[in-house]
Amino acid sequence: MPTTRTEWVYEQLKEAMMAGKLPPGERLVVDQLAKDLGTSSIPVREAIRRLEAEGWVENTPFVGARVAPVRVEEFSELFTIRLALEPILARTAVRGVTDEDIGRLEQLVDGMDEAIEQNDAAEFSRLNYEFHRSLYELSPWKELFRIVMGVWERCARSRWVFIHNPASMHTSQQEHRAMIQALRNRDEDALERLTRLQKERSMSGYMSFVQEMAHQSDAIKT
Repeated sequence: MPTTRTEWVYEQLKEAMMAGKLPPGERLVVDQLAKDLGTSSIPVREAIRRLEAEGWVENTPFVGARVAPVRVEEFSELFTIRLALEPILARTAVRGVTDEDIGRLEQLVDGMDEAIEQNDAAEFSRLNYEFHRSLYELSPWKELFRIVMGVWERCARSRWVFIHNPASMHTSQQEHRAMIQALRNRDEDALERLTRLQKERSMSGYMSFVQEMAHQSDAIKT
């Protein structure tokens, strides 16, 4: 949990970027953000500086700060890494899974159903992340888990594809339920295959989306 006002503002801005509420290319006007968040301008400036250091924000002379553009080549590389590593984590997660673990994953899937009913793509994407994080955390391969979560964080802005393509939420739910069934069956091969297929679909859909957007906006860089 955030422990300071700056930390809180940082978390609010970062979540807004991941959810697409602050899309790539959006100008970050300090005074307006401070007003919206109900705070002074100081923690907003400090949070923006931190986000700039992490690559979430670009600061251009005579233009100011804006949400950093999506770079297609960078995201392609990150998704390729995830495609290679996440199926391994899913496979090894089967080895120590308990019925209680499966119950927690089912609760997350139920929560995503509620998010769909409420047309809340941001909440769906948050729970989707939590589902995969919880699944992969079951793996005894903790170093691989750390690497994958670091890469996932780097491409966290891919979350906003759910906002622009709501139909993908229903497809994801079908995949999530199939993954849970594979866990129940303790079927390593099936869970590895299902995870790989989902990553391939997600990567293809997201890359197609950002490449299409690249023709319409300078917020997407090829």
